[in-house]
Amino acid sequence: EQSQRFKRDELKLLSVRRLESLERHWKFYGKQLEAWRRDLQQATGQYAEDAAELARRRALWEATRKAAESTSIAPALSNRIDSVMAQLTLAEQAISGPIDKQIRLGRRAATVGENIEAGQKAIAAAIAHIDSRLARLDSPPIWELWRDGSQSDSALVSMQAGLAVEKQFMDDYAAANRNAQRLFRAFQIVMLPLLVWLSFRSRKLVSDDPEIQASSRVLRRPISSWLVLALLATLVFRPDAPILVHEVALLLALIPVLRLLPPSVYAVLGPWPYVATGLYLLERLNFLVIANPLYHRVYLLSLTLLTLVLLAWLLWRSRARGDGAARSMPEKVLRVAGYFGIAAMLVSALSNVFGNVSLAEMLTAGLIDSGYVGLVLFAGVTVLSSVSSLLLARRGVSRFRIVTQHAGPLLLAFTRLLRLAAFVIWLVITLNEFRIY
Repeated sequence: EQSQRFKRDELKLLSVRRLESLERHWKFYGKQLEAWRRDLQQATGQYAEDAAELARRRALWEATRKAAESTSIAPALSNRIDSVMAQLTLAEQAISGPIDKQIRLGRRAATVGENIEAGQKAIAAAIAHIDSRLARLDSPPIWELWRDGSQSDSALVSMQAGLAVEKQFMDDYAAANRNAQRLFRAFQIVMLPLLVWLSFRSRKLVSDDPEIQASSRVLRRPISSWLVLALLATLVFRPDAPILVHEVALLLALIPVLRLLPPSVYAVLGPWPYVATGLYLLERLNFLVIANPLYHRVYLLSLTLLTLVLLAWLLWRSRARGDGAARSMPEKVLRVAGYFGIAAMLVSALSNVFGNVSLAEMLTAGLIDSGYVGLVLFAGVTVLSSVSSLLLARRGVSRFRIVTQHAGPLLLAFTRLLRLAAFVIWLVITLNEFRIY
């Protein structure tokens, strides 16, 4: 059914994000097929052993009959040989039915496997086709659309088809992972009382340690901390889930992320977290105008120019604020990233105007998504390190000698490990958004 849903040309109308989700769908089917093949192989093995045992016994009794024919034996023994041979024939007939059915199932599995492989190749070809459009004009210039002003049925059909793909994938994924989803939800529910308890404890904890104080400030917002951890767990522990699930998780994290970022982040980034969050929301609202090519292009161009202006304002603001002071390494890296973002938005705007819409969409969405995902991951690392700090600060835990002597280095190593993992995840997502990974 899935192989008949889209033709090759229709796949090219889907966005890269929907194609990647459809690719996950095919991989999901492939895993299911492999599991069924293992079950079939196990069942076939049992019948094969029975068939081999029957063949061995038939060979023995046929040898016995042949030996009996050369000598005179009692009629009762001859009848016994015939009776056993008849029973072996009935047993072989009985077992031939299941074996034949399993052979047919194996052939069907091979056919389904070929369909899955063909579907994966079709998706790969569609993604390669979209990536090839990044280097050439794929739409008319924006001023020609201004004179036309007609609706685009293909864009609307593409969006509807993409949503149909996501719905089907979500239904199949939920049906196949029902037990795992229950355990995952139970884990998410258990986290909430833990964070609430740590929140009450953080209000009573008095410490001169700046790390403990920073952790207390974060965990005084247990609901936001819980939402960020629960949504981040969806991204990390369910990487093969439908992309729509990940997109909804990121949207639900908008406000909690802003509430959980420590003051030191705002001191370095200024108002960038608010800017990145707002731009991400505006970028996700793009689907409202996708049916009209002109409105879609104008909306994308407006979003690109808004991002360009805001980046330039943030760079000017940080430069005016930091005159005469030595900049830290994070500030230098962020300034370089800011100039890269401005250059990318200039290229995106020009590409949109002259007709390379694929490149314009990729650059704008890639920059905005990577900036927001970075904030989400940083907020998640902040919550996890805060939980670890307060758990290690408990008196009951501090009775352990290893914790008493090495709490600081242990916490520092754990935090560094979390930041490294978050950076790797962010890097992979960013490279994929810019079609490099």
